[in-house]
Amino acid sequence: MASTTTPVLSAHLNRVRPRDTVWPYAGILSAVAVGVSGTILAQGPGTFRDVDGQPGTAFVLANLNGELPVKIGAGLHLLGIVAAFAFLFGLTRFVATHSPRTAEPLRWASIALLASGTLGAAIRYIAAGGLPGAMDSPMYTPEASATIAVLADQLSTASFLPALAVMAFVGLAAVRDRILPVGIGVATLVLAGASFAATLVLGLPYSSSLVYPLFALLVGIAGLLSRRFA
Repeated sequence: MASTTTPVLSAHLNRVRPRDTVWPYAGILSAVAVGVSGTILAQGPGTFRDVDGQPGTAFVLANLNGELPVKIGAGLHLLGIVAAFAFLFGLTRFVATHSPRTAEPLRWASIALLASGTLGAAIRYIAAGGLPGAMDSPMYTPEASATIAVLADQLSTASFLPALAVMAFVGLAAVRDRILPVGIGVATLVLAGASFAATLVLGLPYSSSLVYPLFALLVGIAGLLSRRFA
């Protein structure tokens, strides 16, 4: 018996809402993984402010996280980036459906974030291997171990700088085209603007690693609650 469903009705019935897709859940997972990674890898408050002038190599090495916490933090960072791939892929498709003019710049910003975030995870693993007593420590002098550990801390957090562009495009689409609640769009733009100002004026690029989890969490939850078709 021939189907009486028209092509238009069939296409409508086959459309799903974001909560029926992967990307909102991936966004929440990415937010949690990146946030917990940063918490684990954060140094104790004031650790490197307890000395006058520049500390020596021995002091730096004595106050770094151990190999296991660094590897756990790096693994969570990597998990956050893998989840971000699914999150940003689905989010970009969602934006392309409802705000086509924003989709292309969002796609390129997402690619930049995934590339830099992957490098951020990689340098964490490299630094873990060079810590005193770690598997690759014979390849490093004490000075090299201290240097790569500090650089890894700075570079891995700064690897979320492209997230500011992602946030700006998503926030713009939310405010202009209502693809997400306007409040979410405004919050996203405020977070992106605050981190950009902190980086540009105060030289604090790691602020991007603080605002990205908030963005991913907010947009993930907004996606779950969205009534728009994916």
